[in-house]
Amino acid sequence: MYLSLALNLAYAVLQGVSGVVNRSVWAGTLAFYYLVLSAARFSLLLGHKKDNSRQKWKRYRSSAFIMLALNFALLGIHCITLYMGHVITYPGYMIYAMAAYTFYTAVVAIRNVAVYREYKDPVLSASKALSLAAAAISVYSLQSAMISAFGDSESFRITMSNCVGACVFALICAISVFMIVRGTRALKRRQS
Repeated sequence: MYLSLALNLAYAVLQGVSGVVNRSVWAGTLAFYYLVLSAARFSLLLGHKKDNSRQKWKRYRSSAFIMLALNFALLGIHCITLYMGHVITYPGYMIYAMAAYTFYTAVVAIRNVAVYREYKDPVLSASKALSLAAAAISVYSLQSAMISAFGDSESFRITMSNCVGACVFALICAISVFMIVRGTRALKRRQS
């Protein structure tokens, strides 16, 4: 969890710098997204050892609400950038950094889902979900940047961005809603 927090923060800073240098609303939005995810991870870390079961489930559910809210914010930015004609562009070094981060987060997220599924700790489950959401957003932003850098067709760029964006949006919504329902049920069981 500490390594994921450090990587999210580093990537947020990298995207923030890129957003300022390149005057990119998209990179600035991604920086904000990863900063908020880092704050959610930090909140999970704070209570991991000392919280009782009820507090852990509250942190679990609040992480789901944060993921859901950020997902809708990214959907809005996607629509604005795509349909107002803004192209997501990065300098060459940034695309390679994005690719490295994306492949790392995707592999770690999939590994964590497989390895830690037996654990019943809601904080670890929330951390896995945040990792999966971060990996999905990374895949989306990487494909957008790659098509903008190396693609020729505007219609292909729009079609791919919409398809991948819809899949990522649906995945994160499904994970968030599942977590909210599961967290609410767990809290009701512990209340009675």
